[in-house]
Amino acid sequence: MKKALFFLLALGLLFGVFRTASGETLLVVSDLHLTEGSDALTPVLQALKETAQDADGLILLGDNTNNAKPAEHAAILQWAEEMAQENGAEIYILPGNHDLRASFDQAEFARMYGSYGADSAFSRDASSASCAVITRGGACLLLMDTNGVNEAGGVLPNGAVSDAAVRWAEETLSALPEGTPVIACGHHPILPSARQSRTPGAEALANVLKAHGVSLYLCGHDHSFATVREDGLRQITVGQSQSYPGWLGTVTVEGEKLCWRVQSLFAPDSPEYLSLRSGVEALAQRMGAGTLKGTAYEDDPGAIQWFADAFLHFSGGDMTPELCEALLQDENCQKWREIETPTVVKDWILGLLTHCPEDVREICFQ
Repeated sequence: MKKALFFLLALGLLFGVFRTASGETLLVVSDLHLTEGSDALTPVLQALKETAQDADGLILLGDNTNNAKPAEHAAILQWAEEMAQENGAEIYILPGNHDLRASFDQAEFARMYGSYGADSAFSRDASSASCAVITRGGACLLLMDTNGVNEAGGVLPNGAVSDAAVRWAEETLSALPEGTPVIACGHHPILPSARQSRTPGAEALANVLKAHGVSLYLCGHDHSFATVREDGLRQITVGQSQSYPGWLGTVTVEGEKLCWRVQSLFAPDSPEYLSLRSGVEALAQRMGAGTLKGTAYEDDPGAIQWFADAFLHFSGGDMTPELCEALLQDENCQKWREIETPTVVKDWILGLLTHCPEDVREICFQ
C-alpha cells in the first residue's frame, strides 16, 4: 500500500495536483444534530451558507444528523449540495455516532457521502470510512472515522478506532511529501490519551499523529469548545454552532503554519444571539437549582447565581485564569464545596475551575 501511495502522490506532484498550501481558509462545524422536520437549525444553516462565501472549504465533524434517519441524511446532503453550488467551497463530511445505525453502517455512509471526501481521496481505509484528501491549497486532511460497533452491530457512543485504521493512518502519513501541512479530523476526542480509554484505539491514533509531527487534531462529540495539548499534538474540540455563543471554527493554512480562530455567526445584538444566550442562562439556572435541591442552599439565590455565572462564562468561552480564581474564591463557591452529596454537576464545575480551560478563541502554531 505504501508504494502505491508514494506513486499516486508523485504523480499528483508531477501534474500539479498537489500544491504548496497558501492562504487557505477552512470552516469547521460539528454536532448539528439535525432532526427530521425541525426548523430550529434554519438560522444556523443559513448563516453558515453566508459565512462560507469567503471560505475555501467546510468540514463537518460528525453527528450531522440526530437519528441517522433517511430524511435527516437527505436534508444534510441537500444543504451541502446547495453550499457547493452557491459558494463553490469544497465540503468534507465525517460520520459521528449519531449518523450511523445498524441498517446504515460506515460503508454505506462512505457511499452516500462519497462526493464529500471519499471520491476525491488519494487514500482510503478499507476497514472504515476513513480517507485522506488534498485540499485545493495543498493541505492534507486526514479524515478519520472514529466510530465503532459492538458484536450485535450497534453503534458505540464513545467510538473506537480499529487497529487497521491506525495502520492505514501510519502508512498514509508516511507517504506524504515532506513539508505537507496535515490537519487530522475525527468525531471523537483522542486527548488526553490517558483519559480516552473509553474510546478504544484513541491512544494508538494519537501516538501515530505525534510520531509524524501532526500538530492539529479537530474533533467534536462533546458539544463545547475546548483545547488540550499533549506532546506537540493540539486537539481542538469544536462545539455546536446552534448553541451559545453561536461560534464556528476557522483554520487558515499559510505554508506549514496553521491558525485556528473562532468566528461568530451572529451579531451580539441580533435576535438569534440573544435567543441563544437567554436559553443557556435559563439552562444554567435550572441546573444550579436542581443540583442544590435538598441541600442547605436550595433556596440560596447567591449559590444558584454563582453556578449560572460560571456556566455562562464556560459556555461563552471567555474564561481566564484570573476569572477561574475569582470564582473559586467567591463565598458562594464555598457553599458548593460544603454540599455533602457528590453530584456530577458539582464535581464538573469545581474541576473545571480548578483546571481552568485554555483559551480556545485563537491559536496559531506550526
